[in-house]
Amino acid sequence: MKQKYFLGIFAIAIIAVLGISMVAARGFSGFGSAQNLTADEKAKLQEQHQAIQKAILEGDYTTWKSLMEERISKMQSQINEENFNALKEKHQKMSEFRTAMQEARESGNFSRVQELKEKYGFEGKRLGKEMKYGHIQMGNCPFAK
Repeated sequence: MKQKYFLGIFAIAIIAVLGISMVAARGFSGFGSAQNLTADEKAKLQEQHQAIQKAILEGDYTTWKSLMEERISKMQSQINEENFNALKEKHQKMSEFRTAMQEARESGNFSRVQELKEKYGFEGKRLGKEMKYGHIQMGNCPFAK
């Protein structure tokens, strides 16, 4: 019975660790933050992510703890009013974009959809369910090539 509890807690801990490392790998800045990184920064981030995964797979708690403390320290240094305001602004723009896109889609105004994608900087990018399922689910969309 004790072994079942231990295994359950261990499984939950591993899932939590993987979740935290995935969030930490993306950085604190949130959605789209990787777009602002240089190639060197992206490479370093990927290297750190791989080191965390390796430490987990090898059961190396000391290395994992050190890497996570480094990430936490970096994240804590990014907690400031300027970053909060930037996140708030991104959130407001995304809300405006989603509302406008929904209205354009419901009205069947696909040229407006294209205008909105250009206005908000999503030209050539797939969004929402499109990204999740790998294709557009809007029917006769003129830019669904």
